[in-house]
Amino acid sequence: MADTSGEAGLQFDQAEVNELGGGSVACAFCMQPIPAEYHQVNQLTACGACRQKVEDTLARRPGLAGFLKASGAGFVAAAAGSLVWFLIARFAHMELGIIAIAVGYAVGYAVRWGTQGRGGWLYQLLAIALTYLAIVTSYMPDIADGFVQSSRDSGAGVAQAQPGGGADQAVPEGGDGAAASPRLALQSVGDIPALLWVLIFIVACAAPFLAGASNFMGWIIIGIALFEAWKINKRAAARITGPYAVSAAVSPAAVAAAPGA
Repeated sequence: MADTSGEAGLQFDQAEVNELGGGSVACAFCMQPIPAEYHQVNQLTACGACRQKVEDTLARRPGLAGFLKASGAGFVAAAAGSLVWFLIARFAHMELGIIAIAVGYAVGYAVRWGTQGRGGWLYQLLAIALTYLAIVTSYMPDIADGFVQSSRDSGAGVAQAQPGGGADQAVPEGGDGAAASPRLALQSVGDIPALLWVLIFIVACAAPFLAGASNFMGWIIIGIALFEAWKINKRAAARITGPYAVSAAVSPAAVAAAPGA
């Protein structure tokens, strides 16, 4: 059953004719009996008042408040999905493609909820952007660990090369600054400066493509996730016809039971 209030979103995909007996029908939206004339919203039976509500709802765009609501809901879903992906990869040592697709669904429906089901190209782009970010940001902790390990290895090599093994020995005043340029000493992820986190984020965004064609299946999985997020937020549309006389309503059950049906 669809909801014309807009709170639960617009749904017009399920065929439904509510019959009350005696040749009368009920509105699929408000569930009230329709005495004389009914309308069709796609394949749903509607009274005149509910038809008008559907038309008014479709004509009203989400606006800035709706965009912010959709962005916030989508961001929460994306953050949760990224965390789940990271935890499974880190502790279960698995990268399950189904998680990425689930993230696409979660983000898609979160964005759709924020728009009250209206959708549109702007929200489709928002959904796929958040879905992609949810997937790639799950790589950031591993990339950060790699930077820290590289820094440690580099520091150990410099310490062995210097006389006396002083890895962090200060450059004498007046010394060759070019030869003794400052090194970034990282002992843990907490030592990573903000600017390096920006680089880590950029690397994470490119990570699915850095492995080249060997990550072809990864591209397919990410593509499916993005497609689902896109599809869920397509613009709501309804084919509205009528009015029709209630006496002309035909029971789907009767049609199915008719000879040759």
